[in-house]
Amino acid sequence: MRKYIVITALFFAACGTTLKLAVPAESDATRAAAKFPGTTLADLNKGKAAYDANCGKCHGLKDPVRYSEEKWKKVNPRMAKKAGVDAATEELILKYVLTAREAVK
Repeated sequence: MRKYIVITALFFAACGTTLKLAVPAESDATRAAAKFPGTTLADLNKGKAAYDANCGKCHGLKDPVRYSEEKWKKVNPRMAKKAGVDAATEELILKYVLTAREAVK
C-alpha cells in the first residue's frame, strides 16, 4: 500500500513541474525578423502566451530545443488542430518556438 502512495505522490509531483521559458527580448525579435520578415517582439510575446496557454493543456510544455526545426514544423499543425488553435495563432506559436530554439545556440 505504501508503495502505491509513493508512486502516486511522484506522479502528481511530476505533473506539477512546468517548464519556464524566457520572455522574448528585442534581440529575439531581431533574429525572428531576419528569418520571418515582419515578425515583431509583440508577435513573439503573443506566440509565447499562446504556447503557454494551449500547448500545456494536454501535456507539459516542451523545451523548444528538444526538437529540430523540421520536427516542430511537422508537429505544430497537428497539435494546433487538437488544441483548436486558429491558423494565425498556430503561426505565432511556430515562430516563437523556432526563435526560442535558436536563442540557445
